[in-house]
Amino acid sequence: MARTDPLDQTHPLKHDRFGHAPALWLALPLLAGCAWDDFARPDIVALLWLGSLSTAVLWFCARHENFSRLLLISAGICWGAAWHQAKLPPQTPLTSVRSYAELSVRVESAAPRRTGDGWNGLGIVTDKGPLFRRRLALSVKGPPPARGAELKISGHLAALPIHATGYDAWIASQGATVKLGGGKTLGVLEAPTGFAVWCQHSQTHLEQWLRTLPWDDPDGGALLAATMLGRTALLPEEAKGSFAATGTLHLFAISGLHIAGMAAALIWAARRLRLPEKPTGIAILALLWLYVEVTGASPSSLRAWIMAVFIWAGQTGERATPPLQSLALAAAATLLWSPEASSDPGFQLSYLAVLAILLVGVPAAEQIAAPTLSERLTPKAAVQTWRRWGWRLRRATLGGLCVSLAATIAGTPLTLTYFQSSSWGGVFANLVLVPLSEIPLVLGMASLLFCPWPSLLPFAVWINGGAALVLDAMSWFTQAFAQIPNLVLTGTVKPAATGPACAALLVACFLVQAETKSALRLLGVPAALVALWIVLFVY
Repeated sequence: MARTDPLDQTHPLKHDRFGHAPALWLALPLLAGCAWDDFARPDIVALLWLGSLSTAVLWFCARHENFSRLLLISAGICWGAAWHQAKLPPQTPLTSVRSYAELSVRVESAAPRRTGDGWNGLGIVTDKGPLFRRRLALSVKGPPPARGAELKISGHLAALPIHATGYDAWIASQGATVKLGGGKTLGVLEAPTGFAVWCQHSQTHLEQWLRTLPWDDPDGGALLAATMLGRTALLPEEAKGSFAATGTLHLFAISGLHIAGMAAALIWAARRLRLPEKPTGIAILALLWLYVEVTGASPSSLRAWIMAVFIWAGQTGERATPPLQSLALAAAATLLWSPEASSDPGFQLSYLAVLAILLVGVPAAEQIAAPTLSERLTPKAAVQTWRRWGWRLRRATLGGLCVSLAATIAGTPLTLTYFQSSSWGGVFANLVLVPLSEIPLVLGMASLLFCPWPSLLPFAVWINGGAALVLDAMSWFTQAFAQIPNLVLTGTVKPAATGPACAALLVACFLVQAETKSALRLLGVPAALVALWIVLFVY
């Protein structure tokens, strides 16, 4: 698809802009194919035949534009479904399993409990048998192992219910069909790599350091450790409940907000030091990758890092790549690497929210928060400082509301489906908390940079204290905001498949309305669609 003229000064959301995002023709069919296989589990042989036939016909019919697009979509869906089925562990629900078993398990993730009496995580069964390659949730006594270790574990098995709720719903969304409780490690079948062990030790050391403050404030230290390491399990229960009620718990998951904030701070420092752009960019991406690995390489952090790579590559090329293209490339790369991510609520929520911000929030903010005629015509010297700052505050507030509202509208069908609740209060709470969250993030990063030098440790401890004070203020604000009545919309989605279906309709709505110049239509049509879905399918 041809690029538009780089000198063209028309609105960046014009229809031709989609010529800048050909990766959409890869990402969307791949996602549709993975979702189809997750829902219907078609025969893989038929998928391979149909995908091969569509690809072959596409090769000979490339000159027929409309027909070739249909063939491209068909081939992408078939190959995506086949790849999803080949890579994903068996997903058929189990009606029953033996109550006690000894299993060989390759550990995918392991995090210590807050109580310190064991660890929880996910793993893949490596024993040949009825549970082979199934993903299971683990609750085991003893110290947590490093990622990649293969252990012999005994414990009580239980099959996840078909219509799981609460914690069971979350582990089911991660691809688990079985859970093992009261586990005990019997032995190590295969040791983890040295790098995985180093990452685990580094994470433990970082948690202890981030909890070190100039005064006794265990909650503040826990908040800082949770912010920097992306572990919501470290949060005090009261703070965790209030952040969840206000729809701002995402601030403590390592995602695009963390990676973007860290990247911006490192780029700012590199520019002040006049370092070369491209080598510095590669070094920053390497540091961010190391940070992702040390903090556990959660799916959300890996997605954010992949997105950062494509955005950086697009911006440093000879011709800048639009964010929509970078988003589509990141989604396609994630699905090719890990097709089971298509059923992960975090994957769906993060990419849908970013798509809504790009195609709805930002253009609506540009229209609503644009300077008025009097602001544009008044000379800068004739405007008092307090009025100029008032104009900036108005534009920032209106723009932030548009972005927050777009992300909230996009995420509502999925949060109601997977978590039976959605907080409309997040539209307003995020206006305050998202900018504030960058302060402890940057301070925590500065503290980690200073801590290797013993002479700077006292200064680094006070940096931790400043970050903890900001987090305490955020927690206080969130707990006060959570007292507002009817802040959370709760309900059960029946049938559950309508939630992802509504999200797919929102994606189509965002793409169709990309040319719209009306902020009311940009935000109003998706909001009306979600409201109609709530009336029809939420009980």
